[in-house]
Amino acid sequence: MKTAVITGGKGFVGGRLSALLLKEGYRVKLLTRGRGGKTDNPMLESVGVDYSDIKDLKAALKGADCVFHLAAAIFAFNKEEFYKANVEVTKNLCEAAAQTPGIESFVYLSSQAAAGPSEYKNNPIDERAVPAPVSDYGETKLEAEKYVMQLPQTMRKTVLRAPVVYGKNDSGVSKIAAWVARGIMVNPSSSEMFFNFIYVEDLVSALYKASLLQEADGQTFFVCEPAGYSWKYFINSMADAMGKPRPLMFNMPYFLLEAAAFVYESAARVFSITPALNYDKIKEAAIKGHWVCSSQKWVSLTGQQFTPLAEGLKKSFQ
Repeated sequence: MKTAVITGGKGFVGGRLSALLLKEGYRVKLLTRGRGGKTDNPMLESVGVDYSDIKDLKAALKGADCVFHLAAAIFAFNKEEFYKANVEVTKNLCEAAAQTPGIESFVYLSSQAAAGPSEYKNNPIDERAVPAPVSDYGETKLEAEKYVMQLPQTMRKTVLRAPVVYGKNDSGVSKIAAWVARGIMVNPSSSEMFFNFIYVEDLVSALYKASLLQEADGQTFFVCEPAGYSWKYFINSMADAMGKPRPLMFNMPYFLLEAAAFVYESAARVFSITPALNYDKIKEAAIKGHWVCSSQKWVSLTGQQFTPLAEGLKKSFQ
């Protein structure tokens, strides 16, 4: 029986990945910063770790056959916090994994932000493009990828770069859906900007495939539905899936986005919570280009088909 270790296993993607692995007959260990302990499922264990302690991480990884590193900071107050959560944690985890016998594969969930945007919506970037991240989040995810690729040759390592992830009970998309239900929505970027998306179940399937494929060793892949969509199409399709009228949409000027980020960050500092919007995300919204990428390399290797956006939204909200 194989054992899989997941960081961020209690999150939106991690929860679904653990369910898939359990279905496939794996024993699963979820690494968490909080207290660990047994669960209702004897094949599922929660393990509390200190990500700054290599010995602690080695103990948690003992007996693992594969590692899925999903944990990351998407929002933070400054680059130092992004670096600590995204780079230092990855560096320590890779160091611990390199010193742990028996680990066959290491899969890292990165982001399209690590590569940066494409200049043209009809020319999505692919793995041959020189990475040009525009945010602190993107820069730290790119830096973390380098540590993954430095893992020993005896261990398969794969990086998957995902764009916007959506699905049922996703906290981020659910917040957007709440505004759609109210009949109003802001376009946080240029009205002409296009995006790629990936349905969460497709992402989980890709993560699992990556852990098994020898051909994926040492490779970086974009994973997404190949079609690009405008934000307006995304919002209108969500409204359709929810059975709600399509909301009134308006573009928010950059200075208002900055003001909103200031309000969110200020409130987050007062209440000691993670900001839902910050200046770093504004950088990604302010670019002149498109957040589109090509998954052709992954599709050619695996044959995986991705759920069309309208269908995925129906599965998420109906």
